[in-house]
Amino acid sequence: MSRYGLAFSVIAWAAVNAWGQPCPQSNSAGPSVPSEVRTLDGILVFHDSIRQWFELKLDEPQCGQASTELVRGADDWTPLQVLRDCRVRSTGVIGLSSTGYYSLDTYQDAEKIEPVGTCERRAPFPDYSNAKPDKAIRRYRVVMYIDYEPGEHPVVFRVTSADKELRPWQAYASYDLTGGFVLYGECGEGFVVDKVFGTPQASPSSFEDNKATFDPEGAAAAGQKKLHLGYTCVREKSAMSVRSKSF
Repeated sequence: MSRYGLAFSVIAWAAVNAWGQPCPQSNSAGPSVPSEVRTLDGILVFHDSIRQWFELKLDEPQCGQASTELVRGADDWTPLQVLRDCRVRSTGVIGLSSTGYYSLDTYQDAEKIEPVGTCERRAPFPDYSNAKPDKAIRRYRVVMYIDYEPGEHPVVFRVTSADKELRPWQAYASYDLTGGFVLYGECGEGFVVDKVFGTPQASPSSFEDNKATFDPEGAAAAGQKKLHLGYTCVREKSAMSVRSKSF
């Protein structure tokens, strides 16, 4: 998202193909049919867990749901970030959640969102999109601490090189949880994944040179929900010459 993992082409499809019914409908012959443009009122809640997402807790149930997930077809999530914990009015089409990327049964593409009543606006989340690794760093180690128990448990990162912690960690590492619940870990710009390690039940492995892969769902099913997962990163030009070195 985007760490939120919600910028899907289905959103654009929904916006174009709304057929005018008040609620979304399943379709055995193809993609589900989204609703007409709807305006919803409720409390906006940000969930800071392994999959970060926004929930609109509705003032009144809509389409059989007490809450719906809010997403943004555009990459700019600032309008949602600044209004978290406020009562808001959101306008857009409602769709049925068809993949594991979503956390609720329905979602709304929030084309427009505004506060209702008194609202103490929050600061937007820090933007690390321009953060780059230190040019002097040749290799480093990334460790992700993941609590897969129910509840709000954000992923905790620790990035080190020669026992020195590197900050901000967002310049050196990122992750993505797919709709099939495969967890990818990635290196910073100019680096590739060298070695992958961690909780055995999470099946640590590599996907080509640019991603570490893990199976947190498999680990949870095996009873292991406290996960220590990691990988090492090396500069692309020197990757072949340093792969045999320890970190």
